[in-house]
Formats: sequence, structure tokens, C-alpha cells
Amino acid sequence: VRQFLGKAALVAVTPHTAVVAAAATAAAEKAAAEKAAADKAVAEKVAAEKEVADKTAAVGAAVEEAAAKPDAAVTTVATAAVESRVLTEVTDQQGRKVQILDAPIPADCYPEQHADYAGDGVVWGLGHKKASAAECCAACKVHQQENTNQPCNVWVWCGDPSGICWTMDIHNHTTGDCWLKHQQTWDNNPDLKTTNLVVNHRGKFGADFRITHKTSPEFVPWWAGLVPIKPKAARRRSLRRLV
Repeated sequence: VRQFLGKAALVAVTPHTAVVAAAATAAAEKAAAEKAAADKAVAEKVAAEKEVADKTAAVGAAVEEAAAKPDAAVTTVATAAVESRVLTEVTDQQGRKVQILDAPIPADCYPEQHADYAGDGVVWGLGHKKASAAECCAACKVHQQENTNQPCNVWVWCGDPSGICWTMDIHNHTTGDCWLKHQQTWDNNPDLKTTNLVVNHRGKFGADFRITHKTSPEFVPWWAGLVPIKPKAARRRSLRRLV
């Protein structure tokens, strides 16, 4: 009887033990795979963030170096400083091909996607093509250095790969258009939470707006940014007004 019961118990227990062991092994393998995937994702994120930081630093250094030489081709230097992804290609008014780039934008350009800032156009954007928002900002910086009367302090760039950036006016705004503007009443404060900056449009167009303006897209298609006027330039402008 004991021998029979022992064999029966062995038959009953052995399969159960094997199932438990197999389940434990599978769980351990799954946990190890999940940990490896998580570690890989973290490593890829860190590498991507470092790459963006390195590119942004390179663009900033190139723009600063070129801006110190007003006669230099700032936009060319800034673009050549990094390898950027080509979004599309457009043709300017002179028939030249311009590649539109997804390039890092220097922090001191205070960029905002899906935004259109107000201001007097000191350089008309139609046909004034720039390959990236970074290049448009660089052009604004150079304009500010070279002009004491209405220096550029606002830039607005069309980078939509569709080829068109919608606005409420009658003009046909196309990808690559770079508007350099001067907003006279702006308090020179780049903090969007406290500034008195006048904004035409920002973010997502509302449902009522799109009913009225049936051709408008869901989001504002422009990039916009700021170039605060440096104290020296601001003093020159104030003296000019006094004279």
C-alpha cells in the first residue's frame, strides 16, 4: 500500500512541480526581457537627448561666430555647423532650390511652435526664404545689429512641409518664408508668462474660428520667436527718438 501511495504521490506531485518550475522560469525570463527593453529605451533616450543638445550647442556657437561678422553668410554657417534632417525642398522667387531643414533652434531665439507673433514687417517674408527656424532667427539677430531704427526683435518662420502656411491675409505664404518684425510696444521680456508680447495666433484654432475661416488648419502652422534688443541697441534707439 505504501509503495502504491508513494508512486501515486510521485505521479501527482511531479507534474505540478514541473509546471511551477516552468512558470517561474518563464516569469524570470519575461522580467529580464522587460528590464533589458527598459534599459535600452533609457539608453536610447539619453543618447537622443545628448545628440540634440550637441547639435543645439553647435548651432548656437556657429550663429554667434557668424553674427560677429555682419558680412558673413550667417544662415549658411549655421546650417553647415550641424547635420540636419531635410523636411522638403522649395523654390524661392529667384528660382533657387532651398532645402527646408529640421534643425535645432538656439535657446536665445525663444522659439515657439504653432505661433504667429505680431509686429511691423521690417523684412517682408514673402520670398525671403530661410532653410530653418534657426536661420530665420539668425537673420533677425543680424538685422538687429545693423539697424537702430526698428531693429528686428520678432521672427516668424513657415516650416510646414505641406508647402503653405495659412494666415488671415490675402497673400500666399509658402514654406521657408521668414518674416522679420519689430514690435514697438514689446517690453523686451522673453518670458511668455509675464511678457506683454502681442500674439496674432497661438496653438490650436478654435472650432468657431474654423467655421468662420473654412480654409484654416487645425493648428497655427508657423514657428515664432524673439530676439530681445540688447541694452546697447536699446540705448541707441532711445537716443535716436530723443534727437
